[in-house]
Amino acid sequence: MKGLKGALMFAQSGGPTSVINASAAGVFIEGLNNELITDVYGAVHGIRGILNEEFIDISKEDPKELELLKYTPSSALGSVRYKLKDASVDDTDYKK
Repeated sequence: MKGLKGALMFAQSGGPTSVINASAAGVFIEGLNNELITDVYGAVHGIRGILNEEFIDISKEDPKELELLKYTPSSALGSVRYKLKDASVDDTDYKK
């Protein structure tokens, strides 16, 4: 993937765990420091945020806050347990 350049979108689903924010912080911090990543976004409430185009521009967040996110409980972006339907039954979400 050398030379592949573009934006990063981070979305999470399921329930908040003890490390979900630490994982998000790692992705955000590394993405912001990677010259091949043009933009870093977080999707609010996982796949629902992607489908509803609800994104947070992580580059506008304070880097110190991103470091603190590693130790913050719960799920900063929110999470969701939304199941995409089988595409052969309803492909609406896939098309969006």
